Formats: sequence, structure tokens, C-alpha cells
Amino acid sequence: MPKVKTIQHVFDRETLYNLNKLESDGYIGQLIGPVGTGKESYVFLSKDYKDRSVAVKIHRHNIQSFNKIPAYLKLRGAKTGGFFKTIDDWSRFEYNFLSRAFNSGVNVPEPYRLFGNIIVMQFIGEESTPARLAVKDTSFDLDGWYSEIIGFIITMGKKHFVHGDLSPYNILNFKGIPYIIDFSQALKLTGLTEEYLFRDIRNINTWFKKLGKQNLLLEADVASRIQESH
Repeated sequence: MPKVKTIQHVFDRETLYNLNKLESDGYIGQLIGPVGTGKESYVFLSKDYKDRSVAVKIHRHNIQSFNKIPAYLKLRGAKTGGFFKTIDDWSRFEYNFLSRAFNSGVNVPEPYRLFGNIIVMQFIGEESTPARLAVKDTSFDLDGWYSEIIGFIITMGKKHFVHGDLSPYNILNFKGIPYIIDFSQALKLTGLTEEYLFRDIRNINTWFKKLGKQNLLLEADVASRIQESH
């Protein structure tokens, strides 16, 4: 069971209602963890009615430091409303972009269900142990991973969206395979959001350069490959 401090931070009345709904529909069972935490959300491990391990990401309703969310929602073309609605919209956009990435063939957790401020998705890990963040586990093929991750950026770009916060802190290393996570800042790729594409490329290049990778692609080269299909 989650610790008392976690319960106080996460499980308000609306969130408990949403969890009960997901449990009654068979998408989740007892929550274990949290197995991942952030300023805006907690991730728990659970089992669904198919006995699959699932990750349950809860966007917190009580985060009053969410000043960036309305600005992001405006970039996404959404109207901002009350605080709870804003958090639920934030969750919906993340779920939708995660689904687009999954359907485009990008290595991401498979999304299963969205309800309110909660996303249920595939658990990337073994038993109750989540895969390690790539920044903490660099036991992978440097050239292969670089090509694959840049390929993911290009694939998403060709589908007209960008992760928006890509870094080794949002990539999991599961048995030597990279999985991109946390699409909470993903955006439709337009002239107004192209800077986020360049930032993603720059973050990946900076990381791989520190790891010793040579022959990195320029931001403009990656952007050019995306434009080839337009």
C-alpha cells in the first residue's frame, strides 16, 4: 500500500473516484508503490483483469505550481478551465500523444485507458521492478541507441508531433531496448513549437556526446529528414 505521505499528496476525493471506476472496470487492482515520482505525478504498479502488470500514472490535482500547464494547453489549442479540468485536459493530451507514438511504432508503454487524471499503461519492467532510467543504466550499444532514438524523433516529427521533453531521464533501458516515457509535454509540431523539436535533438546529442558518441546529426539535418515527407 502507498505510504501515508503519498496518500495525502495524491489521493483526493476525485482521484479516489476515478481509481474506483478503473478498478470496477477491471483496468487496475491494488496499487503498489509508487514506482516512479515527479513534481506533477506519481506512478504505481498494479494488475489488470488480464493479470497484466500495468503502470498507473496519476496526475496530482493538488499541485498549485502547475503554472506551465495553461501555456502548454494553449499551444495545444485547448481552452483552459478550472484547475481540476486543466489537470484532466493535461492527462488527456498526454494519453493521446502516447497513443500516437505507440501507433507510429515508437517504443513506448502501450496505453490502455484514460480516466480523468489517471493513465493506465503497460508496465515496462520485470515483476515489480521497473526498468531503469537510461541516465542510470548506460549498458547499451551507443551507435544503435543513437540511431534508434533519433529515428523515434523523426518518426514522431513525420506524424506532426514532438515529445517536447526528451532526455535520458525520460528514456527507460529495458533489456537493452530504449523506451520513451512521459509525454506530458508533447505538442503538435508547428512553426510555433519547432523549438521543442530542436531542444529534444539537442538534449539527445548532448547526452550521447558525453557518452563518447561521435558523428552526431545536426539539429537542422534531423529537421530536414522530417520535412522530406511533407
